[in-house]
Amino acid sequence: MEVIDLMPEYLVLLKLDKAKLLETVDSLRNLPRNPSSGVNLDYTMNIFGTWHLAVWFKSDKSAEAIDFINEKIGQIPGVVEAFPVATFPHKGSHKEHE
Repeated sequence: MEVIDLMPEYLVLLKLDKAKLLETVDSLRNLPRNPSSGVNLDYTMNIFGTWHLAVWFKSDKSAEAIDFINEKIGQIPGVVEAFPVATFPHKGSHKEHE
């Protein structure tokens, strides 16, 4: 039976300084799996348009999520703006696999 992790998930959209783009992306990609207390980093992804990069993570407490965004992501040189989006799982969207 599959175990479903129901920790709240967060998506943070980032605008980056174009002059520091590559080094900023490298810094974000090199964050550890557990970059701060109560935070589990899932992945980073390149996006195109108004935003440059997104960070997807889970955290049990919104205070820990906010600290991670402000104290870790927001302090990385080249991060110009961070826009967090809270996400919620849809009930019944996960199927059990036998």
